Amino acid sequence: MAGSSNRLSDDDRLHRAEEALGHSFSDRELLRVALTHPSYADEKGLDDSYERLEFLGDAVISLGVADEAYRRYPDLPEGDLTRLKIAAVSGVTLAEVAEQLGLEDALFLGLSERASGGRGRASALENVFEALVGALYLDAGFEAAHAFVTRTLGPVVENADVQPSSHPKSALQELVQSTGRTPTYRIIAETGPAHERRFTAVVEVDGQVLGEGEGPSKRDAEMRAARAALDGLEGSADDDR
Repeated sequence: MAGSSNRLSDDDRLHRAEEALGHSFSDRELLRVALTHPSYADEKGLDDSYERLEFLGDAVISLGVADEAYRRYPDLPEGDLTRLKIAAVSGVTLAEVAEQLGLEDALFLGLSERASGGRGRASALENVFEALVGALYLDAGFEAAHAFVTRTLGPVVENADVQPSSHPKSALQELVQSTGRTPTYRIIAETGPAHERRFTAVVEVDGQVLGEGEGPSKRDAEMRAARAALDGLEGSADDDR
């Protein structure tokens, strides 16, 4: 761990964390707990370390990133949204963001952890980031915690390697718009009981049906219709060669 953290006073550590979060805590004891590594709690005989807040913060971060990804990529299917979220909340990502925010120096670390030469550095940074989000949620509410998550992890979501060509509706939109036209979708059938509905969609361009798809939701049916249209257009292109 960084040697400079040894020279900071307790108040300096709390102030550094507040600057990183952009929030002044009403309950500074809550902030102190969020910065307390288990090794420090053990050595000082303290009742709390950041572990419980880490659990809470993990849930808040997951929701914040899911919300950001859902809004930013309206055509991204569920499976790809899940993969994007997993990457954005990975331990490596959270540790890197925590380091960029200067949180390493704010940690209360035990002598045993400092003497380890930083072998648990990445894990501690990941954990303290989660704990601080949990503390922010308790001290200021969900909106404040969500805003911090969006500010720090939003760029990770924004810069994710999302290839439109791998998502049928986006790929079809791009392909068709290159010819000055626009695809439109229609639901042509709904079948099955309320708890097991099946939808059938078609995608049309200038009134011509290019693809049809069926799925358990309107969105899924449209995605499959777009995939069928792409397959048909690609097949036609191959035949023309």
